[in-house]
Parts: sequence; structure tokens; C-alpha cells
Amino acid sequence: MNADDPKPVANPLSGRFLFNINFVFASTMIGNTVGFGVAILLARELGPDGRGVLTLYSAAVTLAFAFLNLGIGGGAFYFAARREIAGRDAMEAALSISLLAAAVTAIGVVIARVVYGDELAERHLPYALTIFAVPALIQLRALDAVLRAQGRFGAVNAIDLGLPLSMVAIVGGMALTVGLDVPKAVWGWTLSYVPALLLGYALIGRSQWPRALATVALLRRVVRFGAQGQLTNLILLANSRLDSFLILIFVNTAGVGLYTVASSQTEGLWTIANSVSIVLLTNITSGDADNAARMTPVVCRNTLLVTFLGAVGAAVIVSFWLPVVFGRAYSDSVLPYLWLLPGTVALSGSKILAAYVFSRGRPIVNAWIALVTLAITIPTDIVLISLFGVAGAAAGTSLGYAISLALTAIVYRRQSGNSLLATLLPQRSDAGLYLDLARSGFARLRRRAAA
Repeated sequence: MNADDPKPVANPLSGRFLFNINFVFASTMIGNTVGFGVAILLARELGPDGRGVLTLYSAAVTLAFAFLNLGIGGGAFYFAARREIAGRDAMEAALSISLLAAAVTAIGVVIARVVYGDELAERHLPYALTIFAVPALIQLRALDAVLRAQGRFGAVNAIDLGLPLSMVAIVGGMALTVGLDVPKAVWGWTLSYVPALLLGYALIGRSQWPRALATVALLRRVVRFGAQGQLTNLILLANSRLDSFLILIFVNTAGVGLYTVASSQTEGLWTIANSVSIVLLTNITSGDADNAARMTPVVCRNTLLVTFLGAVGAAVIVSFWLPVVFGRAYSDSVLPYLWLLPGTVALSGSKILAAYVFSRGRPIVNAWIALVTLAITIPTDIVLISLFGVAGAAAGTSLGYAISLALTAIVYRRQSGNSLLATLLPQRSDAGLYLDLARSGFARLRRRAAA
């Protein structure tokens, strides 16, 4: 064994850790299936142009959230997971940031009305709803962070399912009763946060509800750490959402709609990576450095393997199902979908390695990686979109994701001392992990059959 090889492990993907991954994965699959139905409904009802407008509205809300939440979710999660602050402290900090975000968003709405009032009025777009949507999203992510920090993955899953279910109920109800156009879709999309928020507060328990605004000292502590992680999220978001605005500039709103369908469907391949990273981050943040270094390589390489196999299967069948499901108007989404697949696989590995870097208390490193990636991606996107349109945007995004994986892997190697080959590529020992999983699965089935 080489000096830089990771320490041998018997089976880090077992017991409670594996159960939580399966639990999160199952609920994520259900949520994605419901979200898939919503995506189909919106695409068919609004058409590429209308879907593009709704995408720009949701992107504006998401960007405002990214700027204004000040990393409260990441900071709350980190300190709550390490048991350095209580859940109520975290929620009081989140309430303070939410009120600040609402005030800033209101100012932004006034400015938008003065500058773009006529254009927005022509589309009858209820953009003032962002005053509610942005703080609602901050609250929802804070609830999620506190529950994850406490290891309450059942409650986290319930909230994650509640949002798409409320969206399909509200948006679908509108489509059936009053018809769906862009303004109604914006109303439905925004109001979908209400049931999810109510559910989140019910699940977290009254003992952890905020009773006052946070102290300045608490806010400074949580935001100082969380802002480093949020800077990463902000840059990553700019990297992913910037494509929509560049397509709007160089192509049109219909192009935004085509790209949205392609990107939203490839993101479904991140279900495994997201499920694993959620559970892994809680485990390694609350644990010690040896535990983190032991688990991360096995988790990363197997996440990459499974995502790669899923991407190969998706590439084979996409030209058959995508135009059938979304309609012929979205046939031109197939090529961007294919270009996005390599980057989708790469980012699944980045998610795992970035979780390791965060858990070691160095979220600012992830921010620097994201910034370098963005600096390379922006000019690349501009050139590729101007030359190849929507497909060029997809190719540029894939390149950016690949660069992100390469840089994150280098940092991970320096921090952990683990081998990159053993972290990124499947190992013979992994076969034993899958055999153990199969045996445990068959054993559970036999026990249920006997009962």
C-alpha cells in the first residue's frame, strides 16, 4: 500500500448511515417524480416562451435568495451539528435575516417598477411577489438546515416532499379550474412555499420556534462562517443560472425554455449525489477528521460510478422520451441534454468532495474554487452560445463542472492526504460493499416474507 492511499475500511456504507441515505434517496425520488410532473405541466401549458419567462422569474428569486440569505443556512447547520448553538438560536438568526431580506427585496421591487415598469406591465407579471418568495425561501432552508444538523432526516424528507406536492396541487389546481398562463404560474409557484413552511414549523417543534430577533453577537458568529459557504453557493448559482440570461441575450426566451427543460432533467441524475452528500455532511461535520477521511473516498467514487451509469442510460433513451413527454416543441432540448451529461457526472463527485472541505471548517476554499471556475466559464459560455446557441450553453456548463471537480479534487488531496485514484475511480474492494448491500437487502426481504 502506498503512503498516500486511504486507510482501509471494512464497510463505511453500512448501518444507520446507509439507512439514512436510502431514506433520503427514496423521498428525493418521490419529490423529483412529482417535480417532473410539474415541469411537464408548466412546459405544455406555457410553451417555450412562457416557460422561459417563468424560469427568469424563479431565477431572479433564487439569485436574490443567494445574495440576501448571508449564508444563514450553512452557518446554522455547521454550529448546530457541532452542538455549539441551539436550534432556537439558529431559527432566531434566520428570522432576523429573513426580515432584512424582505426589506431589501421590497426596495428592489420599487426600483424594478421605476426602471422596467412598462415592460413588466405588458406581461402582467406579479413581480412584487418576490417580497414574499425570497424570505420564505430563507426560512425554508433554515428549517432544513436545523433539522439536518439534528439528524432528523425524516422531517427533512417531509419538507422536501411538501414543496413539490404543494406546487403540483396549487399549479395543477389552477390549470384545471381557471387555466394557466404566466402570471397565474408565478402566483402558483410562489404560494407553494406556504404549506411547506407551515409543515416545517410544525415538525421542528414549538420549543425551537424563534421568540425574538437574534443578538448581534450570534448573528456575527453564524453569518461570518455561513457567508463563506454562501459565497460558494452564490458563485455556483451564478455559474448555473447565468446561462439562462446569456441565452436570453444571444438567443431568445424560447431558447431559455428549451435549456430549462434539458438542464432540469439532467439534474435528476444528482439525486444520488445529493442524497449521499446530505447524510455524509451531517456525519463528517459532527465527527472527527479520521472519520471524514475514511468515509469520503468510498462514498465519492461509488457516487461517481452510479451517476456515470445513469448518465449512459439516459443518453441512450433521451431522444425517445423527451419529445414525447414534453411535446415536439421541445425536440431541440435533446442535444443540450446530451452535452450536459458529462458535466452532470463530474459535479456529482464535486458535491461529495466539497462536503468534505466544508466539514473541516474551510468553506472559503470552496468559494475560491467556484470563483476560478466561473472566471473560466463566463467567456467560454459567451463564445459557445454565440456560435452554437443553446447547445453551446450546455457544453460550456459541462466544461465548468469538469473544472470544478478537478480543482476540488486537488484541494481534497492536500487536506486529507488520500489518493485521488482511490477517491475518483472504482476499486476492487467496492464489490464487497455491493455484495453486503445485496445480502442485507435479501435478508430483510426474507424476514418480511417469514413474518
